[in-house]
Amino acid sequence: MLSIPNMVLIGGNSRNSGKTTMACNIISKLSSAHEIVGLKVTAIRPGEDQFHGNHGVEETTGFSIFEELNASSHKDTSKMLMAGAHHVFYIRVNEKFIQKALLHFLSTYINKQIIVCESRSLRRFINPGLFLMMMRLPGEGKTKNDLDTFLSQANHVFYFDENQDVKNQYLSKLHFENGKFVVL
Repeated sequence: MLSIPNMVLIGGNSRNSGKTTMACNIISKLSSAHEIVGLKVTAIRPGEDQFHGNHGVEETTGFSIFEELNASSHKDTSKMLMAGAHHVFYIRVNEKFIQKALLHFLSTYINKQIIVCESRSLRRFINPGLFLMMMRLPGEGKTKNDLDTFLSQANHVFYFDENQDVKNQYLSKLHFENGKFVVL
């Protein structure tokens, strides 16, 4: 398993569970002191193409990497750029090429920056510096079968309907020091 201590990985149990909002809040908090790269990774399983956004780049080798340059669209990647990320990328990948796509991304675009990444599927292959799970209550949204594994690996779990103060308190304690994330 690849260790990436400079990455915050944010997963969730459904669409609209607060992943992008949390990513943007972390980017806003850390971007004044650190160079931040925002990343959204979508692993496409057979038959799921229509559920995921298209950023206009065709997949040719099992994955495509798109750099978001437009901070004024409604896309999650644009929101990360607006929040203060220096660069934001979107990786759309066939599930069987996810490791190849990530290694290509890291070797091509990353040089010690903090990575704030929205993706649950990457947790199968990496050990991030911080892994957060955003949850809608059971029955809200689509819950995945392997959810318990991800929940047990999370450093912290947030609930969609939870008081915003809980999330704000966590964010106020979050820092990146000496190459790692600390929650004071």
